Amino acid sequence: MPTRLRRLLEPLLPVGRFDSQARRFVAVMWLAGLLQGFAQSQATATLPFTRVGLGLSEGEMSLLLGFARLAAFGALPIGWLGDHIGRRRPFLWALTLVLVGGTLAGLVVDAWQFGMAQALLRVGTAAVSGLSVVIIAERVPSDIRAYSISFYGAAVSLGAGIALMTLPLADGGGEAWRIPHLLIAVGVLAMPLLIKKVPESELFERSPHDGHWRELVSGPHSRVFWVVGLVGFLASAFSSVALAFSTERLIEGVGLTTGDTVLVSLVGGTFGGIGFFVGGHLADSWGRRLTTVLSLLLALSGGIVLYNTASVPLIVGAVVVSSFGTFAFVPAGGSHRAELFPTRLRSSATTAAANLAIVGSATGLISGIFTIERFGLSRSVTFLGIGMLVAAGLTLTLPETKGQDLSAPITDRR
Repeated sequence: MPTRLRRLLEPLLPVGRFDSQARRFVAVMWLAGLLQGFAQSQATATLPFTRVGLGLSEGEMSLLLGFARLAAFGALPIGWLGDHIGRRRPFLWALTLVLVGGTLAGLVVDAWQFGMAQALLRVGTAAVSGLSVVIIAERVPSDIRAYSISFYGAAVSLGAGIALMTLPLADGGGEAWRIPHLLIAVGVLAMPLLIKKVPESELFERSPHDGHWRELVSGPHSRVFWVVGLVGFLASAFSSVALAFSTERLIEGVGLTTGDTVLVSLVGGTFGGIGFFVGGHLADSWGRRLTTVLSLLLALSGGIVLYNTASVPLIVGAVVVSSFGTFAFVPAGGSHRAELFPTRLRSSATTAAANLAIVGSATGLISGIFTIERFGLSRSVTFLGIGMLVAAGLTLTLPETKGQDLSAPITDRR
């Protein structure tokens, strides 16, 4: 590659080199991320039509999705198993829950059944989100760790984009809202390949000194664990509401057609998608903390503009900025979380952190039943943005972990 072109593309390229084994491994995990993204995004991508199909108001839909996400506590035992029987099997079990729950959402009769199906999906999502980062972090060299996580995050985002492209299928009235949810079942066809190709972590080994929850909650790593959990909680409380009602905002609030809404979201999300790779590069070069803080602030600023303007050009710009920040947070925050905890606690810690993030998203959505109805959608999103500022500040209190040897002992960080 010419020197000048390489310098131009350097922020998008990995700091280290991928060998053939790492490339094959990342490709397999990319496929898993694609399935996760498509399944977990259907509820928000098709929200206007699913809500009408179920006969719910905006506030009631927010409440239903919020309570469904609280079921993510069911992922904690799966994360615990990841520290006791290996990472691979719990990861595959969790991905199966994602596909089953997402498909069942298209077969329900009543709103409560839709909530139960989404709850099952969210259990799987919380576990997959934690275990995927652990598997990737423990299988690749430290100088491409964040960048490798970028590919998984990009796959999840691509899956979400494909889910958004199915929105016109739901816009047919009657029972048409079910079609995108039922398409999730196609993902089952990829499971045999994933069962064969997803590897076990090279660092995992059964030990009589397996980690216990009390070490995270009140032991040597408790301070770091609660800070990490709170950062995820606050960031998700904001992003869940901003994302869940973005389609509603563009169609009902701004007055865009379904086709224009899909176009704006895809264009903004596509350009913002370089945030995955810029975020991975910066996290592997600058460090995890600064990249995470920058990501949070960009996601916040874009989200606030999106919900406080009716100008289409500004909306597109806001989607780009918000998407860039949200996507850059994935490799920076993911690698940071994995490196903050020892191997015997890593699966439990990252799954619990993902769980707390989902609880944060549930809290944001449940609060919507009160705030959206009383103050409106835009003010509710702006209020939740305060939490993003707090999350950025808390991140600065965490240790920097760039280049951390995951097989080395980690000292007491209370």
